[in-house]
Amino acid sequence: MDLIYSILQKGINLEASDIHLVPGQVPVYRVNRKLFFDESKLPLSPETLEMFVEYFCSKTPSLEEAVKTKRQGDFSYGYGGHRFRINVAMTQGNPTFSIRIIPNGDIDVEAMGLTSVIQKLRRVESGLILITGKVNSGKSTTMNAFIQEVNKVSNKKIVTLEDPIEYIHIPQKSIIIQREIGTESDVLSYYDGLINLLREDADIAVIGEIRDRQTMDVALDLAESGGLVIGTLHTRSCGETLERIINMYDPADQMTIKNTVSNVLKVVISQKLVLSVENSLLMVPEIMIVNNTIAAHIRQEKFNISDIEDSIHSQSDNGSLSFEKSFANLYLKGLIDMQTVKDNIDPQRLDVVKSNIMTSGGRID
Repeated sequence: MDLIYSILQKGINLEASDIHLVPGQVPVYRVNRKLFFDESKLPLSPETLEMFVEYFCSKTPSLEEAVKTKRQGDFSYGYGGHRFRINVAMTQGNPTFSIRIIPNGDIDVEAMGLTSVIQKLRRVESGLILITGKVNSGKSTTMNAFIQEVNKVSNKKIVTLEDPIEYIHIPQKSIIIQREIGTESDVLSYYDGLINLLREDADIAVIGEIRDRQTMDVALDLAESGGLVIGTLHTRSCGETLERIINMYDPADQMTIKNTVSNVLKVVISQKLVLSVENSLLMVPEIMIVNNTIAAHIRQEKFNISDIEDSIHSQSDNGSLSFEKSFANLYLKGLIDMQTVKDNIDPQRLDVVKSNIMTSGGRID
């Protein structure tokens, strides 16, 4: 398997975020959001990719069953001191691979622009924290940065449920137990793992992804019992996150869940990854600190996302931060240009960003 090893090593050397292997094409690496085609290698044949599947199945027994029954599979793999999150799927009957490279060593919180976000999260002792964003927006990085920083300074028992495990945390001042989801892994499902967590005396429960109502129910129960629960959702904003949670439930149950969420939800971080003017990745957050005003909006009979967005924007004194303000701050620092702002902000909210820039004495090019 020298070929797959050389492909993985090149991804590490290039500091790529992802590697894509497609039949009939050379290996492709995503570096700072751009695709780099490796012309030093021959196009990958279907037979070669089938050999890769056979190799990974020999290392991950559950993968073989997943590929046979579902024609796709997700698993983690270690090579050269690095970890990889790998998805195998099919195209026209042949395998394709999408490989996420998990950065080795500590997460550089400052370089990623996570310092203020982590500081806000560490102030929360109990309740529910949600980290949200679309696919490849850095949710796992933020979640694991939080675990890393707590582990350095706090005496906590942290239990994670992940599919698959990405960052490996070495206990420092905390106990850290990491469990992988899967039929041949540590626990069958997020739900099963969370049910067991109710009996484990965990200070912090970390859920890799809240996918359904059943998982949300137990997460809320854990948060109500006095623990701290942190999880991720695939939503694009704090307001959309609340809407997604409410819509997990039948209309007859929505008023009850609104009351529960308004009591236990403490912070929502919604984030985007953008390229700076120097071609480095920057995390841009929207932060919603749930105070009495936000809680009242959540409990409204007719929930309105725009009410949440307006409250986030107007309540920066309590630690909340709107996307508009985040983008304006980065623009004022010269880290992004106006085109990046336009590419990532709803056109209807663009004037709010420009107003923030001009109010702070900035000029719009």
